Amino acid sequence: MKLNTIQFFKEIAKIPRESGNERQMTEYLCQFARKRNLFYECDQYGNVLIKKKTADKEPVILQAHTDMVCEKEEGKEFDFTKHAIEVVEENGYLKARGTTLGADNGIGVAQILAILDSDIPCNIEAVFTVTEETSMIGAMNFDTSKLKGNKLLNLDGFEENVILIESACFYDIILKLKNQFNKAKNQKAYEIILKGMEGGHSGFDIGKKRGNSNIELAKLLEKIENVEISDFVGGTKFNVIPSQAKAQIMTNLTEEEMEKLCQIAKRELQRNYPKIEVIVLPKNEEEVLSIELSRKFLQTIIQFPDGVLYKNDNKEVTTSINLGVVNLKEQELKVGMRSSRATEEQECLSLLEEYSQKHQLDFTIIGSQPGFESNPEDSLIQELLKCHPIEEFHKLPKLKSVHITVEVGFFKQKMPNLQIAIISPNIQGAHTIKECVEIASIRRTDKWLMNFI
Repeated sequence: MKLNTIQFFKEIAKIPRESGNERQMTEYLCQFARKRNLFYECDQYGNVLIKKKTADKEPVILQAHTDMVCEKEEGKEFDFTKHAIEVVEENGYLKARGTTLGADNGIGVAQILAILDSDIPCNIEAVFTVTEETSMIGAMNFDTSKLKGNKLLNLDGFEENVILIESACFYDIILKLKNQFNKAKNQKAYEIILKGMEGGHSGFDIGKKRGNSNIELAKLLEKIENVEISDFVGGTKFNVIPSQAKAQIMTNLTEEEMEKLCQIAKRELQRNYPKIEVIVLPKNEEEVLSIELSRKFLQTIIQFPDGVLYKNDNKEVTTSINLGVVNLKEQELKVGMRSSRATEEQECLSLLEEYSQKHQLDFTIIGSQPGFESNPEDSLIQELLKCHPIEEFHKLPKLKSVHITVEVGFFKQKMPNLQIAIISPNIQGAHTIKECVEIASIRRTDKWLMNFI
């Protein structure tokens, strides 16, 4: 028997499901259950619970999130509130044309739907949650009293043939600036665009030395003598490593001088970021930060403690900070902080508070999500190892800790005795327009999932 995971994934790719806009996806799941005469409930947040019992077994909880990160190619006309993702098969992968694919976590959703749609004897409690990519309000408010199972298999990973047994907590932090804009002293106005950095997932990719476009643009602007800044915008989300940023400035440099300066900076940056581009465009004069305040603002960005702070003995990242968004006009920095170690978590929060005090920023934690840790000796983990189809993968699975943050921490908080594990196929480039998922890996992971069920 084969699961129809890819078929279901292509179906849900047609449904708008940006984080916070999952209404149509919720309706689809309810309709799916009704058509198959399965028990289902939908709560006020849009979470959906579907139950199927065709065998006298202990219930197993399968869980995935219905929302996705919505990023698109610059210049592409695409409305994530109404357009279908254009899924293509290419060189053994599912990809999207010019947008994020939504394999994170659409593949997990599709795998659960395929199980529910199959003839496999099972006792499944399928939990589909909303807004994982932003507030995690779905998992945070899901009523776990509706569940009878004590083993939860989450399908929101990125790497095949791995059982994830630990994840990091995540903090959404806002740092507020306090700047005043005035009339410019300089005569020439320009927009400087820095783009072409790799970006990526702030948990999964933070240790890959991909840089931060906000910080690199600030370093570039610092080289312009007596610069006055009227705007600075970079990044998109707390949990996405920014790949581009742009600023509007006033200076007395001519267009030729500005172009020369930026080309020199570009060549220097290309040593570490080969695809980086620096573009200079003439602009109209606007109100600016004074030269002194502009210098202070740039130092605030340059001195931000971005990236990996701590690793464990296996050289896996345990604590990191991502300067996800800078928006000068809105006077704020959006910061994502992750940690899977309690002592490091507190040290990191203290570091950010000290940084905020030094640069006279207001520090506010607007949300947080817990991590989780499982015992490798748990019966759930042992069952996954026992039913692993080694003939498909050709090697034994690894037990692994990861620096990503997943919803199951909320389930663990509410159900202290809950056993948790995560498996998935190979997903690359999550949260970017390069996102793709390996087709053969989906089928191998489907086989593992069928064996387990």
